[in-house]
Amino acid sequence: MILRKIIKISLITLGSLLLLFIALNLFAYFSESGKILLPVKRKESFSHKNIEEFPPLLSVENNKIVDPSGRVVILKGLMPPDPAVLHSRNRFHRRLLQEIKNTGANVVRIPVHPENFYHDEDYLWRYLDPVVSWAGELGMYVIINWHYIGSIESGRGREMPDLDIEPKAFSKQFWKQTAAYFRDTTNVIFEIFNEPAMITAETWAINAEELVKIIRSQNANQIIIVGGIEYARDLSWVKDRPVDEANIVYASHIYPAHDKNLWGDYFGDISERYPVLITEWGFLDKNGEAADQLYLVGDEESYGKPLLNYLEERNIGWVACWYDDVWAPPMLKDKGKSYTKYGHFVINNLGGGER
Repeated sequence: MILRKIIKISLITLGSLLLLFIALNLFAYFSESGKILLPVKRKESFSHKNIEEFPPLLSVENNKIVDPSGRVVILKGLMPPDPAVLHSRNRFHRRLLQEIKNTGANVVRIPVHPENFYHDEDYLWRYLDPVVSWAGELGMYVIINWHYIGSIESGRGREMPDLDIEPKAFSKQFWKQTAAYFRDTTNVIFEIFNEPAMITAETWAINAEELVKIIRSQNANQIIIVGGIEYARDLSWVKDRPVDEANIVYASHIYPAHDKNLWGDYFGDISERYPVLITEWGFLDKNGEAADQLYLVGDEESYGKPLLNYLEERNIGWVACWYDDVWAPPMLKDKGKSYTKYGHFVINNLGGGER
């Protein structure tokens, strides 16, 4: 009798587990890291009970970024890895945004890798919605960075993902959805394409304007960031072919391998007429492991100080990458418990506390 009850209970348990397994396969899917991703609640547009307390909408006035009162705002902040990557390491949480806020940052740049967005149909609600909420609660702006590296037109590029959709079509799709969702969210800034490369200035300008118009067609009036060519460093084309739209900020990425004598040509001259942000910069110490990333090899004296001094003289804001202990150049080490030399330098220039 007892044996029958045990068998019956075991069968019921086995059946329940089987039903759970079937349900997970029907309604859940796995990330590339192997984590189970359950569906999340979707909303038609972003909302937050305290959205009135979020940082105010920024706009462009001549070559400055200003708040509604006309006060000049210099954006300075950090970039962690893609939220999907953070999630795979159990680091996607509000505490991370609080850490970034504690450094003195007023902006966080969130890289959205197209392959991660492509493979997770709930990405916007799973990751972008909460990170914008957390940043808003902490008084920070969020740059949503569509993290393609290569040509939007041809799809060429060593780091372009192999997807079943062309980068131009996918970029349009992404910005139509994302801009519509965050159209009334004052602390959001859109960066349309991380690093244009293998593309002419004229072709990139045409594509950039197309993406900008898609964002504006969703009634999203926030600042839009447009990067330079040659992996975003070169903005010289803007002199003759600026994007024909209001509230445009131009981005350059400057690393140690980029000759400081050319900084003026790359972005300094443009900053005299239009707002410019350095949305990526950083360095690896010469003694670090940088055999395959020689463009990052540098130090505080030869690169860090000269760059930040140059930016300060021109009131140019910046975002340092990476706020991470894996992706190079890393600001963190010891599993995120302390800073690298580069990390110390960044934190000191943000005015935040040491670890």
